[in-house]
Amino acid sequence: MAIKNFVSNVAILAFIFAISPVANAAKTAATAKQPIPQQIPTSTVKAEELYKISKDDIVLGDEKAKVTVIEYASMTCSHCADFHKNTYPEVKQKYIDTGKIKFVFRAFPLDEPALRGSMLAYCAGPEKFYKFTDVMFSTQPNWAYAKNYLEVLTNIGKLGGVSGEEFEKCMANTELEKRIMQGKFDATSVLSVRATPSFFINGNIYKGAHNFEYFSKVLDEALAEKSGDTKKDTKKENPVKK
Repeated sequence: MAIKNFVSNVAILAFIFAISPVANAAKTAATAKQPIPQQIPTSTVKAEELYKISKDDIVLGDEKAKVTVIEYASMTCSHCADFHKNTYPEVKQKYIDTGKIKFVFRAFPLDEPALRGSMLAYCAGPEKFYKFTDVMFSTQPNWAYAKNYLEVLTNIGKLGGVSGEEFEKCMANTELEKRIMQGKFDATSVLSVRATPSFFINGNIYKGAHNFEYFSKVLDEALAEKSGDTKKDTKKENPVKK
């Protein structure tokens, strides 16, 4: 199915799930039913490394942009969904699509459904990753809190071009699961991320789903700072000590 029809088709799917249960249960890999991993043995990265783009990051926007926005979010976080539905579209239009900033989403799953939703987005591939994150947040009430969330995710995957067999393999991908959980552990232990969404911009952390007016001000200051047009603002919210 063409990706351009993905969002509209998922909107239809969301309506169907809102009014009736799924008729047929999809088969899923055994690992998909295991509890979310709670601990990763150790963290060897430094804060400076986490501020930069890694080989596992999927970058949205101009990779040469001087300002990088890194978001740590959970697919099942209502505040994260609020940001992606009400603030992110304007940020994308004004700052990402124009090449002013580059944006990176890093999964910080708060529960099992969030982990599985993140895995599905990564398995869809780099070109579809942000399409899937958009759909996950826009349809969050229909899958994130449902007992049959795996069934819903299976159907979302199919509409986005991920077959049932590919979905099962994705859910059984322990390496991907470990990578996501290691990223969460690193963010927690090294960057002290405790809540979602959390954003890192120019080495400063900004917590919460702020509106576009607030976010735009922060980004304009970061851009000016990188351009040398202004001195660093020492009063920014929640600066990270280096």
